[in-house]
Amino acid sequence: METERTKLINDLKNIFENDSKRNIFKKFIEYIRFPFFKNFDKDLKITFNFPITFIVGENGSGKSSLLHALYGSPKGKSVEEYWYNTALDPIVDLKDNRHCFIYSFKTEYSKTYVEVIKTRIQNKNRVTGEINPDYWEPSRPLKKYGMSEFTYNGNKKEATKTRWKLITRQVHHLDFRYSLSAYDKYFYFGSEPNTKTLKSKKDIIRKYAPKLHHAFEHDTGKTYFSRSVSVPKKLTKKEIAIVGHILGKDYTEIKIAEHNFYDKNKGFALKYKTKNISYSEAYAGSGETALAKLVHDLVNTENYSLILLDEPETSLHPSAQKRLLDFILEQIKRKKLQVVISTHSPDIIEGMPKESIKILYEHSETGKIKIIEDVYSENAFIHIGRSFSDKKIIIVEDVLAKMIVERVIEELGDEQIFEVRFFHGGESRIKQESMLAYSKEGGLNHFVFFDGDQKRDRINIVNIAEKDKNVEYLKDKIMDIIGESIIFSIDGGRPDQEIELMLKYIKYHYENVFYLPKNIPEEIIWNDQFLDSFTIGSEEKDIIANELDYKKKFALYTKTELGENTAEDIQSIQKKFITNWIKKKNSDYNEIVDNLKKIKEK
Repeated sequence: METERTKLINDLKNIFENDSKRNIFKKFIEYIRFPFFKNFDKDLKITFNFPITFIVGENGSGKSSLLHALYGSPKGKSVEEYWYNTALDPIVDLKDNRHCFIYSFKTEYSKTYVEVIKTRIQNKNRVTGEINPDYWEPSRPLKKYGMSEFTYNGNKKEATKTRWKLITRQVHHLDFRYSLSAYDKYFYFGSEPNTKTLKSKKDIIRKYAPKLHHAFEHDTGKTYFSRSVSVPKKLTKKEIAIVGHILGKDYTEIKIAEHNFYDKNKGFALKYKTKNISYSEAYAGSGETALAKLVHDLVNTENYSLILLDEPETSLHPSAQKRLLDFILEQIKRKKLQVVISTHSPDIIEGMPKESIKILYEHSETGKIKIIEDVYSENAFIHIGRSFSDKKIIIVEDVLAKMIVERVIEELGDEQIFEVRFFHGGESRIKQESMLAYSKEGGLNHFVFFDGDQKRDRINIVNIAEKDKNVEYLKDKIMDIIGESIIFSIDGGRPDQEIELMLKYIKYHYENVFYLPKNIPEEIIWNDQFLDSFTIGSEEKDIIANELDYKKKFALYTKTELGENTAEDIQSIQKKFITNWIKKKNSDYNEIVDNLKKIKEK
C-alpha cells in the first residue's frame, strides 16, 4: 500500500522530471562546484537532481560549509556571514586562485542554463575607506575554471554587459543557533548580572517574566526604556495542528514573540497551551521549541525559496523526525521550494530516492573533502563507516527470501542476533551498491544471502598472486564471481586505490556472501504433497503440479484458492507453505541453519 511519504516522493518525482523548462521549480540551483573553497577537493561538484537533497557525513566533513556556500549564492547574501578571517583562523588565498564557487541555474526570461561565480576578495568602502577582507563578489566568467565565454543578450533583467546576474530568491538558513530561544541563549550562554538587586540569571528572568506574560495574555507589544517585546504572533490552527502531529501532542494555542529583555540582542519566546496546562519555552523541550519555530517559518516562507536546514533532527525522537520530513515534503510540493538538509539521522532519510542523498567525507590520504552522489538511503551511513545496529544484518534479494530466513531465525530463537533486510532492486543493486559499500568498510556485520541461481565460485584473495593484482585481472575475476562489472574508481580513479577496493570486494564476497538452496525461494518452500491437502479440484491440482515455473505455481494456486492473486494474496499463501516447510526441517532448512551458524561465529 502506498504510504503518504511514498505518494509525496512520487508526486515530486513526476513534477521534477517532467519540468524540463523549469516552469514549476523556478530559480532552482542545478549544481554548485568549487574550484577552490576551504578544504574541499579541487573542482568538487554537487548536483541537485531532486527538490530535496540530504548531505550526509561525519563531523568536520564540510556539510555546514556547503550550506554556507549555498546561503551566499543568491543576490544580497554572502558567505562572510559565516566564514571570515581572524588571527585565530586566518583564511589564506592564493594569488591566482582565490576561494570561490560557481553555481548553475536557468534564467527566468531567456530560459538559458547559465553559470555564475562568486569570489572572495578584499573590498574598500568608498565612503569610510575601511577594508573588508571577506567580501564576496560576482565576476565575469573565468575560462580557467571551465566557464563558457559570455555573450550579452541585451536583457538587462538577467545580465550585464560582462556576466549573468546572480539568482534572486529568498534563502533561509535554519540551524541549531537559529532555533535557540532568547531564554536558552541567555540561561546557557549569557553573562551573569552584576547589580545589587539582580544577582543571578534567574533574577533577570523573574524580573521580565510579568512583562512577557502580559504581552502573551493581551497580545500586545511594549517598550520599556531600551527593552521591548513585539506583539506576539499566534500560530494558525493549521500550524498548531502540524506541530502537534509531528510531536504527538494536542496543543490548543502556540504564540511567538520577539524581545530583548535578557540582553541587548533580540531573541524569541514561545507560549504553549494544551487542554490542561500553559507553559513557556523555558519548560518546553529544545526540540519542541525548534520545531514550532521551523514549522511557522516554513509555512510562511515565499514560493521558490531556498531552504537550508542544518541537522533539523536535533532533539527529536525518530518518529517525530519522520513526520517532520513528511511536512517538509508537503511544503516543497506546495511552494516549489528547494531544500538542502545536512543530517546525521538514518531515520530522516529512510525511503528517500538515491538521487536526493549525497555523502561528504574526508579522504584518508589527502585530507580533502570529497563526495559520493546518489546513494541509497540504506547504505548512506555505511559509506562513512557507521553502523546503527548491533545485530548481524542479512541482505536478501526479495520479500519471500526475507520471510523464509526470518522464520528460520525465529525457529532458532536468534531474533536478537540477526536482522533481515530486503532492498528494492534485486541482486544487481546488492552487487553494485550494497556490497561495494560494505566491502569498503570491511563488512561491518553485513552479510548477503543471494538466491541459488546466483551461485558462483568464490576466490580467496590469499590465492591471488602479486603479479595478478592489477585492474584488468581483478576486473575479470569479479565478473567471474558475481557476473557483473563494478565501477570502483570512487576515490579519483587512481589504479592503486581501485585495486585496493577490488581486493576488498573479492574478500567480502568470499567471507560474507552466502546462497540460499535451490534457484529461487519459491522452489525452497513448494511442496506438492502439501498442495494435495487443500480442498481444490483435482483438475486445478494437476494444472498447478505440472507447471514448471515455481512463481507461476504460487500465482495459479492463489488465484484458485482466493480468487485473486495480488502480491499480498500470494504472500498470504506462501506463509502457509513456509510454516509447513519449517515443520519438515529438510536439507534446505538445515543448509540455511548452517549458514546462519557460520555468520554467528564471525
